[in-house]
Amino acid sequence: MRLIKNKIKRKKDGRMPVSVKISIIVLAVIITASLISPLIARHDPTKVDLLNKFQPCCGEYWFGTDDYGRCTFCKVLYAIRTSLGIALLTEGLSVVIGTLIGIFSAYIGGKVDYVINLICEALLSFPSLILTMVIVAFLGASTQNIIIAMLMSNWIWYARIARGMALSLKERKYVQAAEISGGKAHTIVFRHITPGVVTQMIAQFTLAIGNTILGLAGFSFLGIGVQRPIPELGVMISDACGLISTNFMVFFWPSIVLFIIVLGFNIIGDYINSFFQKTE
Repeated sequence: MRLIKNKIKRKKDGRMPVSVKISIIVLAVIITASLISPLIARHDPTKVDLLNKFQPCCGEYWFGTDDYGRCTFCKVLYAIRTSLGIALLTEGLSVVIGTLIGIFSAYIGGKVDYVINLICEALLSFPSLILTMVIVAFLGASTQNIIIAMLMSNWIWYARIARGMALSLKERKYVQAAEISGGKAHTIVFRHITPGVVTQMIAQFTLAIGNTILGLAGFSFLGIGVQRPIPELGVMISDACGLISTNFMVFFWPSIVLFIIVLGFNIIGDYINSFFQKTE
């Protein structure tokens, strides 16, 4: 962690772009609203009320209602929490698992590294989208299974990146000096190699969050992701596709929220990535 602190100190005089500041503020507001959704949501997002279907935006229903009379604003709040929760869980586990496997594979080397690299190469020969769909088709469509499928396809990228960086750091003089002085393997890995890999993993993790949310929405749109009646942005967009010509706002709200979240994470992730590259 000392490496990260030193980089932040060297960069603290630099100005953060306005787009990054706006993205942080907007995402903070959206995430906070989704976290406290049980406190600010005035309606049950899954309760059907056909007498109130297609209500326009008003004081009672800020985003109007859908074809089943459900409050669109409340559904969006709960959908954001679902999408963000799954994305953070999936990418968090993926980055931890992939980074550990990549680092130890590079440090141990030999047959272990060869086998792990061969597995990664075999899995990477399939597009991640196809690999995830195949796993879900085998396990069955459910929220739990889409998390497992995305985890099984996402850790590979982190493992490849971590392995490449660990191989480079392994050749550094301070690592070789630690080995010559009789340092234990786990001490060398966690004290001298891991901090150098973590910086790049932070950037990759932030960039991947937006793509994961977008991918989850796509899977839910196809019916192999989060299952109804759980509110999720992809599910909401899928349900609203048939209503574009009659009630466009039902489609508009989840779509624009998804766009803002993905764009915000991509802007922040790109800034973090360039931040660490400039300070290396």
